[in-house]
Amino acid sequence: MYVNNYTATNYVNRASNTTVDSAERAANSQVHNSGSAPEVDNRDSYVKYINSASEEQLAGSIDAIKKYGPPVAMFRMSDIVNAANQDEMHGRIGRAIDHFDVEAQQYHTQELAIINEGEQAGKSSKEILQEIVALRDQQSELFKMGTNWGSKGLAHPDNYEKLVAATPNYVNVYA
Repeated sequence: MYVNNYTATNYVNRASNTTVDSAERAANSQVHNSGSAPEVDNRDSYVKYINSASEEQLAGSIDAIKKYGPPVAMFRMSDIVNAANQDEMHGRIGRAIDHFDVEAQQYHTQELAIINEGEQAGKSSKEILQEIVALRDQQSELFKMGTNWGSKGLAHPDNYEKLVAATPNYVNVYA
């Protein structure tokens, strides 16, 4: 599935997820047809959203986290298509996504626990979401690359060495 010129490994359409702020959606909608999309730092966008949104909007974001499930890995197809080693990149991305999906499910379980504990303790939506940001900051490089969390995308050329490190068992049969 293609989402804003990114490929998602799940059926979730991030563009409809209310945890993504309107500024981020606007930035993502300005995708260039040339295959070159601007880099989006979801961490920066999310922190700005948390600091500027109303309590009602933030509560809606928490509801969306409960409803939509774990994050999905995203990458720009153009990063793979433009790579000199397309077959290797495709194989490594596939392997990395398998690992990402496991971590994303574990992350989502922790995220829901933060929400439940925060709601029971009477914390504001802003406080809960700030704890979720801290949790996401603690995730692996692979997770951060897959969600553009303070990192360029999973297939971005600048992240090639990190992708190799995240897929040590990958054997490049095309070499």
